[in-house]
Amino acid sequence: MKLMEMVGVLFLPSLFVAGMATGILCGVPGWMSEGGVSTVLLGLLVFQVGMGLGSRGDFSDIVRTVSFRTLLLPGFTVAGTVAASAMGCVLLPGVDMADCMAVGSGFGYYSLSSMLILQFKTPVEGVDAATLLASTALLANIIRELAALMLCAYVSRSGRGVMAIIHGVALEVSVPLLLMIFC
Repeated sequence: MKLMEMVGVLFLPSLFVAGMATGILCGVPGWMSEGGVSTVLLGLLVFQVGMGLGSRGDFSDIVRTVSFRTLLLPGFTVAGTVAASAMGCVLLPGVDMADCMAVGSGFGYYSLSSMLILQFKTPVEGVDAATLLASTALLANIIRELAALMLCAYVSRSGRGVMAIIHGVALEVSVPLLLMIFC
């Protein structure tokens, strides 16, 4: 693995560890812990992803290739992930099946899923339980993202770039919907 690839793979976990260390050593100001800043930044991030996708010169070609058959891969990804996540409650006695499915429904979108789980679960189960579930989702999705980054070289050689874009968009749209259901 080249140095720049290693830096890319280690960048997000390094930021996560740095954030934890800062929280432990310095604490978090009240205005940041209330979620307003995180929600705005997350919204800007999702907007930027949409803007980047929409500005692609071949975006209209990509949209034209979407068919029922094209949507089978993200559909099976969602169904398989939710089913496997539901089986997590068998391996983890005492953990609610809906919570397992919520953690699994992040699809690697660690910031999006963690913030939504925290937002949806806090009024229902309280801050402590919501924070625990959101942290679990964050770690699971960081691991999933690292695996995806490591497999990028292989997938890019297969020539399935359009399919990957459609798959990514479909999964990103499904995250908030699934989390509303499971939380």
